[in-house]
Amino acid sequence: MIDEKLVIPGEFLGTSEEFTGGKGTFERNGDVYSSITGKVSFEKKTRTIEVDPVTSSPPVPTHGDEIIGKIRSIKDQIALVNIDMLVGNEKREPAVSEVGAIHVSNVSEDYIDNVGDEFNKGDIVKAKVIVDKLGSIDLTTNEPQLGVVSARCTKCGSRLMKEGKKLVCKDCGNTENRKISSDFGKGV
Repeated sequence: MIDEKLVIPGEFLGTSEEFTGGKGTFERNGDVYSSITGKVSFEKKTRTIEVDPVTSSPPVPTHGDEIIGKIRSIKDQIALVNIDMLVGNEKREPAVSEVGAIHVSNVSEDYIDNVGDEFNKGDIVKAKVIVDKLGSIDLTTNEPQLGVVSARCTKCGSRLMKEGKKLVCKDCGNTENRKISSDFGKGV
């Protein structure tokens, strides 16, 4: 066995008689295998073999994470968001194609009657994960830096610009309301 050898998932590392499998390994029928792509390391004192990852794992949205996503659809009480990235982890896409939900009660501190008054399909939003239970990711935009960061005009499709508390289309003059992030127009 060579220390620092690069291995891939499922690659044989040794027998459980020789080594105890550590992180990045699994055992099957008395043999130790790599469970990740990485470099092998061996601790002589404990006779433990481990695999240290050479790539970072795709991020998984959890409570408190800020995400960037695109509004996929709007119902009266809920906006569904395709989660495209986690803020701070821009180099890796999320582990799986995740969809989050912004309930009307989590849009703003102000009373909102209809989610469609604050978001439109296709808007790019920054939101925070508030619940990440299996099969459900609930989001909020109830902070100044959260909300729409980029939007297009519903009349002509041009990019909207922020003017005060409204969004204005420079091409057709249309004015629109959104739950605007303090980061609107600053890029991701």
